[in-house]
Amino acid sequence: MEIIETGQLQRIQAEDTEEYRVCRLFAGIYDVGRKRAHEWWRMGLRTLEDVEKRKDEIKLTRNQAIGLKYYDDLQERIPRAEASVIFDKIKELAMTIDGNITLYIMGSYRRGAETVGDIDILLTRDPSDGRTHSGMLNKLIRLLHEKGLLTNDLAVPADTHSLEQKYMGIGRLPPDGKMRRIDVLAIPWDQKGAALIYFTGDDLFNRSIRLLAHKKGYSLNQRGLYGGIIRDNKRRKMTEGVIIASKTEKEIFDILGVPWREPEERRRL
Repeated sequence: MEIIETGQLQRIQAEDTEEYRVCRLFAGIYDVGRKRAHEWWRMGLRTLEDVEKRKDEIKLTRNQAIGLKYYDDLQERIPRAEASVIFDKIKELAMTIDGNITLYIMGSYRRGAETVGDIDILLTRDPSDGRTHSGMLNKLIRLLHEKGLLTNDLAVPADTHSLEQKYMGIGRLPPDGKMRRIDVLAIPWDQKGAALIYFTGDDLFNRSIRLLAHKKGYSLNQRGLYGGIIRDNKRRKMTEGVIIASKTEKEIFDILGVPWREPEERRRL
């Protein structure tokens, strides 16, 4: 108990320093990690105003400059109602591109949270009619910019026709809503079930279900549940195996013997 209490006291003392508070402030800027934050501290920067004044000297990147500009808005949690409105508008615009496109809002929102850190969207399309969502994410990005829902791109897919892409950006409810982080992940239709599990979370649930899959001789990631895996005597994977389930969440739950859980019930196994 004394060791635990001593460790907690040391952590509290470490967090009660100017260096810790300043570095935490800097790390709140998009694309600024702990290493860069401490580097700025050692250079004598202490405030966001210092970062702005010395942006040329510290070689502030484009994305960091965007994160600095919208710092206050991006630090705020997004009310569920606002996230719903943004998602509904994005979904409405996506349907004008292709009426069979499917979008889900993911993360803590899908788990029923009243506030979210950002808006994570999953995009896919049933290819049973011979068409896929190839190229549709980039069309959607352009349309969202035209309508004022997106204001800044942080990461744009290089391959515009791949079925697996990730877009990261900043947007708002036009004309003058608060700036919010908006990410859109495009995935193949046949990976939908595994992706829904993975990007719904929470982290503890994901770790638990992946561990269960491992114990049962499988491997689970955002692309699917893999079987036929060969491991060495230390249980390290020698082969990746083959996907045996991925289209729906339920089929993965069933194979692993996990009773169905609604997204808001996914805390731990």
